[in-house]
Amino acid sequence: MSLAEVAEEHAAVRRRYARIVADEAVRLWGQVDAANIAGSWRVLLLRLLVVLTGAQQAAAGRADAYLDEVLDVQGVDPTAVARVDPAALAGVASDGRDLADLLYQPVISTLVGIRSGMAVGQALAGGGASLDMITRTQVADAGRVADQVAMVARPQATGYVRMLVGRSCSRCAILAGRRYGWSAGFQRHPRLPVRLRAHPGPGGHGR
Repeated sequence: MSLAEVAEEHAAVRRRYARIVADEAVRLWGQVDAANIAGSWRVLLLRLLVVLTGAQQAAAGRADAYLDEVLDVQGVDPTAVARVDPAALAGVASDGRDLADLLYQPVISTLVGIRSGMAVGQALAGGGASLDMITRTQVADAGRVADQVAMVARPQATGYVRMLVGRSCSRCAILAGRRYGWSAGFQRHPRLPVRLRAHPGPGGHGR
């Protein structure tokens, strides 16, 4: 496969993981008891937590193989000084908090909406939208961080190239193809996974 195809496939698999979790989140959120929103979600949340944690680990688990392949396609030595531990990036939110606490946030926003006069159905719909964004983002972030860890572990990979995922806004389009050092980050829109294409340094040598 070409370099672009390797990156596209990597991103596509990760999106599938996120979609599976988001679909399960929709299914479980639909079972919330409107008369006992907090109590019913505490039970349902535990099921979603298992699915989300598994998807995070699966997404993170692709990083080493991806970096090996994307560097090999470029004729760069993919030898790593360490390997990613996918379990270390699963079961925790990307901001460091407990993942279960993050998954409870839609309940809080729903109850706040109801108390401010919003119809119960409307408030629940808003909570569901928030849950969808949370689950997709957490899967994407676990994979993104794993890619960055795997890149740092390979001395020949000194940076990455930003690529577009699906339809993109004009601001993102302008940044497409730009190379960033491995430690450089950038702002991204919610729900959109970052796709990293590891890139060797000048002449393919070390940092």
